[in-house]
Amino acid sequence: MKKKTHKLSIKTEDDSVLIGISSHENDYRLSWAINKHLGTSLTKAENLAVYNEKFKVDQEFSLFIFEDEDNLIKYHLIANKCDNGYLIPELSNIDFFLQIFGEVDDNYTRTLLEKLKHIYIITAAFAIDVSSLKSKKRLIHQ
Repeated sequence: MKKKTHKLSIKTEDDSVLIGISSHENDYRLSWAINKHLGTSLTKAENLAVYNEKFKVDQEFSLFIFEDEDNLIKYHLIANKCDNGYLIPELSNIDFFLQIFGEVDDNYTRTLLEKLKHIYIITAAFAIDVSSLKSKKRLIHQ
């Protein structure tokens, strides 16, 4: 009798979609504009606390969260800058990250990027390959 083999594929947190956003506005103004144009309800959450091993300091980054329970998608708008450094230092030119968890395909990501680019306070928005980041572990949170 032939042996059947089943492969289990588990989506991990690093499989999220990451979008870099450049904007000179404050975090609350950006979240308000995104909510208005995308129909989301990003709300302020407790700051994302990350320990920076290089400088031996705790860092806190502004965090806004929205959970789309109908589509099982979770959005995190995270500031890249704080008083004492960057969340992702190799992308210091980026002001914010929009991290999306859930079953999101390339078409959805392209559509989302186009909508973000039409928001007047966003200077630039583009997809980032999470696997290429040296500091990707700093993005793993829940």
